[in-house]
Amino acid sequence: MVAPLLPTDLPAESCFHCGLPVPDVDDIPRLQVLERERHFCCQGCKAVCGAIIDAGLEDYYRQRSATSASAAIDIIPAFLKQVDLYDRPEIQQDFVVTSENWREAFLLLENIRCAACLWLNEKHLRSLPGVIDVHIDDVTQRARVRWDPDRIKLSEILTAITHIGYVAHPYDASRGAQLAQERRRRNTERLIFAGVISMLIMKFSIATYFMTPVDEPLPMWIVVGRWTSFVLTTMILFYSAEDFFVGAWKDIRNRRLGMDIPIVMGLLVAYFGSLYTTITEHGEIYYDAVTMFVFFLLISRRLELRGKLRAAGKLEELARITPKTATRIDADGSRHKITVSELAPDDVIRLLPGETLPVDGVIVSGSSSFDESLLTGESIPLARQIGDTVFAGAINGEQVVDVRVTHSLQGSTVSEIRRLVEGGLAQRPRYALLAEKAATWFITLILIISALTAYYWYVNDPMMALPATISVLIVTCPCALALAAPVALTVSAGRFVEMGVLPLRMNALDALAQAKHFIFDKTGTLTLGKPVLVTTHLTGTLDEATVRAYAAALSADSEHPVAKALRQENVKTALITDPQNTVGSGTKGLVDGHEWRLGKPDFIAELMPLDDKVRAIIQQCREQGYLVSLLGNQQGVVAVFALRDELRPSIGKMMASLRRTGVSNTVILSGDAQASVSRVAQELGISSAIGGMSPQDKFNWARQQQAQGDKIVMFGDGINDAPSLALADASVSFADATDLANNSSDFLIMGEDARLLARARQLARDTRRNILQNFGWAAGYNVIAIPFAAAGLIPPWGASIGMSLSSLVVVMNALRLQKK
Repeated sequence: MVAPLLPTDLPAESCFHCGLPVPDVDDIPRLQVLERERHFCCQGCKAVCGAIIDAGLEDYYRQRSATSASAAIDIIPAFLKQVDLYDRPEIQQDFVVTSENWREAFLLLENIRCAACLWLNEKHLRSLPGVIDVHIDDVTQRARVRWDPDRIKLSEILTAITHIGYVAHPYDASRGAQLAQERRRRNTERLIFAGVISMLIMKFSIATYFMTPVDEPLPMWIVVGRWTSFVLTTMILFYSAEDFFVGAWKDIRNRRLGMDIPIVMGLLVAYFGSLYTTITEHGEIYYDAVTMFVFFLLISRRLELRGKLRAAGKLEELARITPKTATRIDADGSRHKITVSELAPDDVIRLLPGETLPVDGVIVSGSSSFDESLLTGESIPLARQIGDTVFAGAINGEQVVDVRVTHSLQGSTVSEIRRLVEGGLAQRPRYALLAEKAATWFITLILIISALTAYYWYVNDPMMALPATISVLIVTCPCALALAAPVALTVSAGRFVEMGVLPLRMNALDALAQAKHFIFDKTGTLTLGKPVLVTTHLTGTLDEATVRAYAAALSADSEHPVAKALRQENVKTALITDPQNTVGSGTKGLVDGHEWRLGKPDFIAELMPLDDKVRAIIQQCREQGYLVSLLGNQQGVVAVFALRDELRPSIGKMMASLRRTGVSNTVILSGDAQASVSRVAQELGISSAIGGMSPQDKFNWARQQQAQGDKIVMFGDGINDAPSLALADASVSFADATDLANNSSDFLIMGEDARLLARARQLARDTRRNILQNFGWAAGYNVIAIPFAAAGLIPPWGASIGMSLSSLVVVMNALRLQKK
């Protein structure tokens, strides 16, 4: 009988629930269990433990016989599984996003090793009834799963993952870092072991190259040396190469051709062939090739892992930046230290200098500067005062401030950014998806070539059959092909975030890199998008206070920049009934039963033709470069509002940079008057400008260009341009950080610096070039190496070096994208 694992048997620095190391920080999760304060590695483990205690199952911790991260689910007894702890709302609040029709969870997977693991888990989960979408990142081992709660439970999804040999936990950034550290430590230990043992075997092999007699019985020292090499090689296969055999077994059990299969086949063919030679004392042995192959594979995978973790560093920083605790101020003025997951909208928290804001909010007391570089890429701190909105991830500067919470942890800007970027990585370019499929077919081709090589040499020269087959199996491992795109895309996504651009759909990266036609909206894109009311021309019987009140009321629910400018006036809002917004034209509503309109001249003219006086005022305003908005009813126009919208300071440099990256055709499509649009185009050197366009007109124009075979990039403000943004091959807009999810663009610029568009295009070009270089290298290497290996011109040890270098070249080339 297995003795229970008592709480006192756990190391002091280990998580009480799962056994993983507890992070060395002051605010680690704590809970009173079994009459003692227990420490946990993450809030997820604390929540599960709390649910166990609340269910009256505290004896579970007295009776359990094992605890480890890899067995965290398997050790839960049957009666505990029936509780469905992970389906409880209080546990899900830390890692599950809830919508009306779906739920989405971020899970941390263990044992994800290669593209085959990704394919297997994604395919398995997608086959479950009720699972809507799945994406797994092999770099961070984080899975994003969206499901229909009416058809499947989260506990059923977790159980399904364990059925194919993997383990899933609720995602926690610190826990992910611990698992990554554990992977590095385990890889280092096995690498050192393989290196030391392989040196011993290599010394013996070098000696036998020159001292093995031909056609004579082997000396006893060589026989003993071969058997000693056999024992040492066996140790390496059982310990250092364990992951390869485990991976291959999973692939076979799940009827999947993964990259570990040709590796294991090469190892086994060389190992048992050498064992046969050792027993018969006739022929060559390849223990040195086996150990070298394992050693170089481990070196390759260690550097590959290091590169992947560096690539994901910026994305992981988004997850780690949020603090675990916050100081909440209750209604009576008392302060309490609580976990961030407990914060709710309208709570008030105190933020000290140097602290990071955990959730979005509005300052209600004090003023300070905030470093928002994580969100916008802008390193200069920004001054914030009472009434200003501040976002999660911003670092408080020099003063104490109180902040009223507007969004919970899962709804904060940082969480939204992370979800959007990870969702963008799930949508990879077409050639990246083709490469993943090609890797599987390539493994089939490897096995066929290996079989043909073995047959040919067995018929023509049996002594060459074993080394040639081993070389083919080893030298053609498709690791480089499978790594060609994922590492580069992950590095690129981190660079985008670092510069202040959110890549929401990485499948649009190719279009952003190649398109030569760029379409620009004017207001809010080329201009600051913050018009200021300059003059109010009265053309009716109403006074200025009344017309401004009517305009403010009609624009109250519109997000158009002109509407925002008009409603910013501090005037009394008139009573408006039945308000309606006509996209791209204006707004209308009823005042005392009469219809009033606010917007473009053509929109107002639908009620009553414009008289000559109004037309003259409009013409005069446009000649001065002003935007105009009219207010009127069926009796006529009562006011013409003249507004000024300045060009963005960086827009000229952006246009120059775009031309240097090969953009040959630039067009402005705007709803503003032609005179105003042409003036801006001339100032910026834009080749074409079309004014007076509705959102539908823009959409039709863009579709016509695509019908001619042109790839287009649309740069708009994301409000009236949504149809065109969705249609474009790649679309970019400035992001309103409080409403990120409602944007139709492929890339969002977090700050207000338009030059980021040119930088994003250059990064897209660099990423595309990098991926194609990786594909070219992987394909070229295999085309050259396979014939030489099949012809017996590459020894097994040479194949080991070549395969490892092939993967390293791909990873190191992808990491070049990190250079600024």
